[in-house]
Amino acid sequence: MEEWLIPLPPLEEQRRIAEVLDRAEELRSKRREAIAQLDTLTQAIFIEMFGNNPPLESGWDIVKFGDLIEVLTDYHANGSYEILRDNVVLKNQIDYALMVRTTDLENNNFENNCIYIDEKAYNFLSKSKVYGGEIIINKIGSAGKVYLMPYLKRPVSLGMNAFLIRLNNKVNTSFIYYFLTSSYGKEAINKNVKGAVTKTITKEAIRGIKTPVPPLHLQQEFARRVEAVEKLKAAHRASLSELDALFASLQHRAFRGEL
Repeated sequence: MEEWLIPLPPLEEQRRIAEVLDRAEELRSKRREAIAQLDTLTQAIFIEMFGNNPPLESGWDIVKFGDLIEVLTDYHANGSYEILRDNVVLKNQIDYALMVRTTDLENNNFENNCIYIDEKAYNFLSKSKVYGGEIIINKIGSAGKVYLMPYLKRPVSLGMNAFLIRLNNKVNTSFIYYFLTSSYGKEAINKNVKGAVTKTITKEAIRGIKTPVPPLHLQQEFARRVEAVEKLKAAHRASLSELDALFASLQHRAFRGEL
């Protein structure tokens, strides 16, 4: 290390470079803060419209979640371990369909370090095709963690260790997602998670969760407000990506003496 050559501009130039980078980082920080605030806004809208504890506060009908489900499926609904092993090959390189995992949903990243399958496997896994807009629930490990599947505009199949849920026309998916991720929803799910070391949840437990059913027009109004927030978040994320690229470019130019 003592032999490394480090470019050292005059102190005044160092200060100027630091100021430029500080301004760029400040813009990035403000954009990240705005995104974080929007993340909390949707839950605040939910509480404003439906309360902290909808089943107790609302007076609405309370039903079992299973009464609202059109489809509840998983990867293993397509056949036994042996049949799946013989018909499905998981690939690290890009192929016909993405096999979406809860890891991808957790990181909101569907481009890097993903798993893929070919068209034959995708068609074989007909019972667990993913189209976007479904509720995904982790069934092992972080059992009960709930995700809302985005629309990826490409063939997608459900990965292992998760349940996929499509709802019937009695409820709006956005309302159900934010109900399940509310403090009450999380508590209701956690009561049904089993296991001391490896946490798991079953289809039967999910179907049994007590769920409020507000008037559909209220659910739809909530969904419209959520959509407006999501559009703002998408704009901020796009702006943040541009700022990240700008910051990287400024750093590169600064340390090459080109800033």
